[in-house]
Amino acid sequence: MAFRIAAFIVCLALAIPRNSIAGETLDDAAMDEMHRHFSEAYNRGDLDAIAATFAENAVRVTPSGIFQGRDAIRRSFGDALKLGLHDYAVRRTISRPEGAFVLNAGTWQAKLGDRPFHGYYSSILTNEGGQPKIIEETVAVAVP
Repeated sequence: MAFRIAAFIVCLALAIPRNSIAGETLDDAAMDEMHRHFSEAYNRGDLDAIAATFAENAVRVTPSGIFQGRDAIRRSFGDALKLGLHDYAVRRTISRPEGAFVLNAGTWQAKLGDRPFHGYYSSILTNEGGQPKIIEETVAVAVP
């Protein structure tokens, strides 16, 4: 019986993706860099660079709907850019590692013309090949 349990544990350990093992979490510098690249990509209208910050099967929940997959997420940002939102910035205020994931929450701000908008976000990130990737994001717009 002990052999079966040991064999099961070994098989389980081999089946867990490498980035899911404790110690493979993301550091603050990597997440700050990702947020900086994301904001820069948004402000220059680079939809491919924006979408690249998300995992292939990520989910994004916004006041406009639920978007699943990188292509749908790319389109959701395209719609936001068509509205004319600009001067986008994000600030992470909470960051908490949970095993192979990092839970983030923070604020965002942008302008529509000269009118400022802001809101809140929460996201779950994972380490994908040494790079942070968003696997789930929820975005809210603050009521003026």
